[in-house]
Amino acid sequence: MHRTQNPTGTAADTTTELVVTPALTLRGAADYLELRGWARARYYSGDGAFPSACALGAIGMAAHGCRTSIPTTALLETQGDFRRAAGYLTIYLNEQGIGSFHSEGDTDLTDIVGWNDSDCQTAKNVIATLRAAADEYDWEHASEDDLETYAENELDNDRIPAREGFLAWLAAHR
Repeated sequence: MHRTQNPTGTAADTTTELVVTPALTLRGAADYLELRGWARARYYSGDGAFPSACALGAIGMAAHGCRTSIPTTALLETQGDFRRAAGYLTIYLNEQGIGSFHSEGDTDLTDIVGWNDSDCQTAKNVIATLRAAADEYDWEHASEDDLETYAENELDNDRIPAREGFLAWLAAHR
C-alpha cells in the first residue's frame, strides 16, 4: 500500500487503544501526590487546577484528568476508572488488615478516607501503598503470555523468576 492511501482497517500491531486498569490509575495517583503534595481531611487542599490532594482526590485526578468538586461522584465518562481503582484500593487495604470489609464485595470508600486521614499517616506511606496496590493488581491480573515470556527470559539468563522481577520486567515492557 502506498503511504498516502488510507488503510481499510487497523493493523493488528498498530492499535493505540489504552486499557485503563486500576493499577494504571493508582500509579497515576501516586505520581500526582509526589508532584503536587498530599493532603488529609479534604479531597483537595488549596485552589488552582492541580492542588495537593488526599488519596481519593489523587485517584480522581489520575482517573478524570482534572479537578472535580467531588471525585467520587463526578458525572464523567471516566467515573468507572475512578470506581475500579478506588474499589481495588479498598480491597487491598482490607487484605493488608487496614479498613473493614462489611460484606463480600463491599468497597466502602470511607475505609480509604479513614486510612488517609489517620493521625499517624504520612505522604510517603500513602504513595508507597498506592504503588504496592498497583503492583498487586498487576500481579493478580498478569496474562499467561506475559508470565511465560518473563519466565523464559529469566531461565535463559540463569535467573530464578520471582514476583518482584516480573513486576520490574512488566514495567519495562509497557
